[in-house]
Amino acid sequence: MNEPPFQHNQMLWSKGWQIKFLSLGISCSVFYNFIFSQIPLVQKLELQLQDILLRLHHPKYPPKEIILVKIQRKDLANQKLSLGRVFYADLVNNLLEAGASVVVLNLRNDWREPQDFEYPINITEPINRPLKNLVQNHGNQLVLVTRTNSISNYNKPKFLIYNHLLPFDGEQLQPLIPPETIQGFFEYESEAELPRALSSTARRAHLVGRFSVSEEINQVKTFKSAALLALEKFEKQEQKVSLSSRFTKIPSQVEINFWGRAGTFPSLELTSICQPSKDKKCLVVSHSQLSQQVRHKVVFIGFAEGNNIHTMAMLSPKGDSMAGVEIQANLMASLMTDSFLQIPPQWIELIIVIFGAFLLTFGVYNYRNWRLLGLVLAIFSGYLGVFLIAYKYNWILAIILPLLVWTATGISVFVYLILGRQKEVITLQNYQISQIKAAEQEAILSRTRKILHRTACDIHDGALQDLKLVMDKIELESDLDVDAILNKLAALGQEIREKLSNIRSLAEKMEVTPALRQGLDVGISATLQDLVKSGKLTLRVITELQPLQEPELNSVWIEHREEIYRFLGEALNNVIQHAQPPHGTATQVCISLGQEGDRCILAIANDIDTSMVKNTTCRRKKGGYGTKMMDAIASELPGGTWEMLFLPDGQVRVTLSWRLS
Repeated sequence: MNEPPFQHNQMLWSKGWQIKFLSLGISCSVFYNFIFSQIPLVQKLELQLQDILLRLHHPKYPPKEIILVKIQRKDLANQKLSLGRVFYADLVNNLLEAGASVVVLNLRNDWREPQDFEYPINITEPINRPLKNLVQNHGNQLVLVTRTNSISNYNKPKFLIYNHLLPFDGEQLQPLIPPETIQGFFEYESEAELPRALSSTARRAHLVGRFSVSEEINQVKTFKSAALLALEKFEKQEQKVSLSSRFTKIPSQVEINFWGRAGTFPSLELTSICQPSKDKKCLVVSHSQLSQQVRHKVVFIGFAEGNNIHTMAMLSPKGDSMAGVEIQANLMASLMTDSFLQIPPQWIELIIVIFGAFLLTFGVYNYRNWRLLGLVLAIFSGYLGVFLIAYKYNWILAIILPLLVWTATGISVFVYLILGRQKEVITLQNYQISQIKAAEQEAILSRTRKILHRTACDIHDGALQDLKLVMDKIELESDLDVDAILNKLAALGQEIREKLSNIRSLAEKMEVTPALRQGLDVGISATLQDLVKSGKLTLRVITELQPLQEPELNSVWIEHREEIYRFLGEALNNVIQHAQPPHGTATQVCISLGQEGDRCILAIANDIDTSMVKNTTCRRKKGGYGTKMMDAIASELPGGTWEMLFLPDGQVRVTLSWRLS
């Protein structure tokens, strides 16, 4: 009846609540991961931190196989240059003839055909003929850049097929060159001019994507990015070891390596390649010089100035504006050197967050003061170590988001733990209080039964026996003294009334002594203080009270404790009535309480050192009601005995001994 409730609550907390607690931690991590990932400030902090890493993560020099042909504002304003379809086609032809391996051509946005045109239109055929011939003759060395929005923001992004630039089979109405072999996509959105999140097209790019190319027949095709397609063609032209085939298997985005600020890659100006021509073509200034500059290289052609749709300006990690043509060059350089940073899928990052939250929650559940702080630091440090190892092997993990999620999760589960344990403590305390009250009530009932039994025995053996003798005398004797009989009956009636009155007053006072609830030693100490304060006890008081191993919820012990307390009261009353001046000559009283194994001893002595008692002859003092009560109390205690020792100098020591089970 004593220990099981506490053990039961502890077991309930350790098993059922542990599962519930860990589930709460995992749920919090998923919830906070979703919430924090949507907060712009968190995304911006993550972007700024990873921009710092991107500035450090690249070889010292960019690949020499990449060169740019930049179209600038002054070229557009030059009246002698006509930058039309004929000029572009002639420029690309000259570059290829000069030995360029691959040309990546960013077409002007206004050269696109409306999306409704699914096959060549006769009206635009003469205008587009130069570029169409270029595609037909040099398709294996040419990449047409098709601008798209970020693939991540759409389920089935649309892809514009340049039908007006592809040679067609007139009968089948199908392009002779598959669009996916000539067109490569480049993701760009206007937000890239001032990126606020890691998913911005200014930082991350897909190497392969699936696009909807026709809404009417729900046709979906796979296209490669312009940089990957250019690398694939470059490897074939130069007969290099194929790397691009491995890149096509990367399903998620990659982090673009930036080799420096805008202008890091070597570039050519249009006026250094072409001179004005009346037929709007590009007349090469110096074939030999051009050949030295572009031979065996990948040439990117595109706008490099101006904040317009042709330039596709983005903000680089260095903090400067960078044209889309340079972003493409950075991405291809990263692919060439196999130095781009891979990004794990979202489900892997979520597993990492959940696993860290699980460890943190488990640590909070078993926290021990400073050990919790050590565990938190270990988890954070361990993740940073994993991050650095992954970074070394060209993998990039989020930093700010997991740390924020784990911090919020740790605080949440810690608060829940404290509240939960406080609730458990309150519940357990209420349960123990109810158990103590039940034990006290049972003890009171048991004491009441014993007192009633004692009183009934006293009345039966005393007054009722005398009454029987009187009745026998009335019945047997003829010559009676009526007055004596009446006096005797009156005395017997008064005795019975007094005993019944004592039972009634005792029943009204029957309760557990409040001072004893904290322990017998505490109750004895409180009683002595009350006696000293009230002036009833004027002797010097010496106490040697040792706390006992009391069974708190045991009603039998509560009852015994009350009887022991009553024994103490009777012993102290004897000291006050017989040993304390003016009735006696004692100067001090010593009360000791101790336990050895399951044996307990309560001793009350006046003016004597307890160590001097062991070799002293003892004898039992014969007395009246008080002595009988002490005998009754000792007999009811388990293994209970009491004795009164008289020392040679006349001092007295009373000892009560019992077994505590």
